[in-house]
Amino acid sequence: MKPARVLVVEPDGLLRTLVAEWLEQVGIHVVFPTGGPCEAAAKLGNVGAIVIDIPSPPRADPVLQPWRRLFPQAAIIAASARFPPGHDTDDAMAGRLAVTKVLAKPYSRQQLYAALGVPG
Repeated sequence: MKPARVLVVEPDGLLRTLVAEWLEQVGIHVVFPTGGPCEAAAKLGNVGAIVIDIPSPPRADPVLQPWRRLFPQAAIIAASARFPPGHDTDDAMAGRLAVTKVLAKPYSRQQLYAALGVPG
């Protein structure tokens, strides 16, 4: 099911803008954190999914935990240039990180839509 609001936690400004454009093209409202996770939760309200950059998959838990606590119902899509590309590793990596889906950077619009359950 397509989420109505997606929180994008991405430090790269160009990629953040591109992801926002892709999602807005299919009618998804995109929000960005303006401070840390607690400040974001207070200001942003409910989100259906989070697309979050993971700089180091072995150290993903400290990055993910605050967002999981603040948005427990949100699907989490973890994106990283350090994920090995390939569908055979995606489910295993998602299971290890306890996230909904993983995306190896660079990813396509279709891969993002598929991870969020959006027809594209």
